[in-house]
Amino acid sequence: MAALRLGVAGLTHGHIGGLARSFREHSGFEPVAVADRTALLDGFEGFPNKYKEWREMLDQERLGALVVTSDNVESVEIAVEALRLGIPCLIEKPMASNAADAEKLLKAQRVSNAALFINWPLVWSPWLYDFKSRIDAGEIGHAFHFRYRNGHHGPKEIGCGPEFVGWLYDEKLNGGGAIADFGSYGCVAARYLLGMPESVFCVRGNYTKEYEIVDDHATIVLKYPKADAVLEGTWATFGFDSGPNAVVHGSKGTLAAFGKEVEKAVAGSDRVRTEPSSVPASGPAEAFLRCIQTGERPFGIADPELAADACRILDAAIRSSFTGCLEKP
Repeated sequence: MAALRLGVAGLTHGHIGGLARSFREHSGFEPVAVADRTALLDGFEGFPNKYKEWREMLDQERLGALVVTSDNVESVEIAVEALRLGIPCLIEKPMASNAADAEKLLKAQRVSNAALFINWPLVWSPWLYDFKSRIDAGEIGHAFHFRYRNGHHGPKEIGCGPEFVGWLYDEKLNGGGAIADFGSYGCVAARYLLGMPESVFCVRGNYTKEYEIVDDHATIVLKYPKADAVLEGTWATFGFDSGPNAVVHGSKGTLAAFGKEVEKAVAGSDRVRTEPSSVPASGPAEAFLRCIQTGERPFGIADPELAADACRILDAAIRSSFTGCLEKP
């Protein structure tokens, strides 16, 4: 089968470097074109045809697949149009800046039936699938509490480029601050492991930055009929404590992720640590290609339906941060 002609739309998402490498190194794709309005375009290598405007690229190139890595608003606009043209799309997380835009993407995908893959770095964390299989198998009984924390001490502070920082710090283009950047990971993981919550509560604020920003730390609590989840997204912390991250407590035991290892603790037994074998695919290029070729849905949290649910949860969290009340997702 001939390699798919691949385009990239947008270079301002800081994750594009690793993503582009994954596709350049995969024989199933032929990198042909890239579009971006910023100075990043000149230095982007491996995609010979360069465009300032993504619409021109879609018009001029016969693309078989598209990687979308712009801000969280424009990425939706790009992908909706590409899907309308029948072009399969991989969008870098979190899918959209709000639930309404996520629904636009779902509608476009259903109409076109082209593949839509939501790439989260968390997709490639083996503990997530290990937790899921053990919970589903009943190894720890009824899973009633999930805890997850993600972040760093700030995009500007860790040296993210100005093009990336520019829209991450824009509440409209990002969907929030740290709550959108890192709180979204917890939302999609909780949705995958525990399902859709009944209600959501959130507190957030700018606790450490001396410049104006919508939030640099957020704590989100999800309420289920017989479970809860506590999720943190942060641009305010330096490192982490030595404890596990993530954790699921069940009625008969606990699962805890320690880096690449998962520890299982059950009453009356020794704690056992194992290293989960693998994730369902070797990387985003392979996983995306499989969806295109077979028509199967993306696995795990790469499924746009799950990512859209995460957007709904995050929207409820943001509403709660203003109302001080439980909000329904």
